Amino acid sequence: MSIDVRAIRYCPRCTSANYTFLDDRRWRCATCDLVYYHNIAAACAVILTRGDQLLLTLRKSDPGAGLLDLPGGFVDPDESVEAAVIREVHEELGIVIDTPRYFASYQNRYYFREIEYRTLDLIFTASVPEGAAPVAADDVAEVVVVRPEDIDFEKIAFASIRQALQDFPGDKFRH
Repeated sequence: MSIDVRAIRYCPRCTSANYTFLDDRRWRCATCDLVYYHNIAAACAVILTRGDQLLLTLRKSDPGAGLLDLPGGFVDPDESVEAAVIREVHEELGIVIDTPRYFASYQNRYYFREIEYRTLDLIFTASVPEGAAPVAADDVAEVVVVRPEDIDFEKIAFASIRQALQDFPGDKFRH
């Protein structure tokens, strides 16, 4: 069961109950005239390559516990998406990547503790640094090394990540 954000009933500025859901992302308070926008959240992920293989992660926690994902996460306030990619890879795999390259963006719906967050997932590519030994950490249960042709797309946690991996061309392995 997910909580419908249309159920938000009180203005965050004046706490009035005279707060109306206008459409899929806006509310208006008739008391103080605030218009609140529930905008998308920026998230990032990285397609990590090592030779002709990809490094995927097995999610430790919900949403998608036990399913495959790419290393990544939400972009923090006052952080660039490039810095977030580097930080997330370090937190989740214990390695430092340099020069992540932008690949594409995809819309996603991320359900966490019964609330739907709409995200814009910004996907990057990078190579695993020579000699680096990725280790599962943070919210990663396991590092999974796979050839692109062996990916079971039914076991990918999120539609955005599934689409990114399907769109990723084989010639990208030769950075």
